[in-house]
Amino acid sequence: MMKLEKLYDLYQEGKAPKRLYWELARERLVPLLEVQQIVKKNPYCRSVEIREDGIVLKTQDIALFFDMTQNICRAETILIGTEGEEIDFMSRFIPTNAVIFDIGANVGRVSLGLAKAHEDATIYAFEPVADTFCGLEKNLRLNACEEQIKAHHMGFYSESGDLKFFVPAANEAASLRPVTDTYYFKEGDQGQGERRDRLDEVICPVDTLDRFVKANGITRIDFIKCDTEGAEKMVFAGGAHVFSELRPVVYTEMLRKHAARFDYHPNDIIEMFKGWGYACYTSEGEKLFPFAKMDETTQETNFFFLHGEKHRELLDKYADGSV
Repeated sequence: MMKLEKLYDLYQEGKAPKRLYWELARERLVPLLEVQQIVKKNPYCRSVEIREDGIVLKTQDIALFFDMTQNICRAETILIGTEGEEIDFMSRFIPTNAVIFDIGANVGRVSLGLAKAHEDATIYAFEPVADTFCGLEKNLRLNACEEQIKAHHMGFYSESGDLKFFVPAANEAASLRPVTDTYYFKEGDQGQGERRDRLDEVICPVDTLDRFVKANGITRIDFIKCDTEGAEKMVFAGGAHVFSELRPVVYTEMLRKHAARFDYHPNDIIEMFKGWGYACYTSEGEKLFPFAKMDETTQETNFFFLHGEKHRELLDKYADGSV
């Protein structure tokens, strides 16, 4: 099927009659009605705006550029309703004038959501992959949040330096170990030609949490969101001072399949946090539930860690059967 742009050029060159152009162009514009129906059905979405500089999804609180070069992009997952939204629940654990770390910020969905919910917060957003970091900066400008959200082109690990990242065609799955899910290797060109697999190797800067905090004179962190495609244990291992002294609430992804690529089990993270006085929790509705150990029946993928002493008031309010 000829692309709409090509039809436009043919008409402008006088090579396509007006009424034929109308008919063929209409066929390609009809999918806009489908998009409109999705926006109508999805209570979180408000509009899709087609602009000269890109296509923008506007939600209840933020705006995100689509990146259709990706096999799947954040704006797309929100529009079609597959991206879970836990911003409201996360916000309950964030105090006034908070300092927030978004580790593995990707293109900024969580950072932007928290910034809109907490206009007095200072947010540090960390993204190591250069192309994704450019998308993050683009979305921060789109939402006029460059001052509130401090974007850093870097990641965290148990050591400092420059490390090799494996970046598949869907770069949101970039990791220090190659992903095993072949879906993410596919180029984002569905319906536009032959689909190809791609896996790039790029060098990205990383630091330890403790070193970064000390170097930047940070004496308070209230909330950390961490999603690093399996490297979570190493990220946390580099933050012994942060977790034993600053004691932020932690919201993190933990998946057995990702952890296995790094030769550990998510239960190792739970044990590590126990040593710092934390306990692990899952969330459902408006409650936290203690989570002691992950096994093969575990379906949850996102977890909270709260410190037994520092977060006692939060635990009394939200935890069911906390100790």
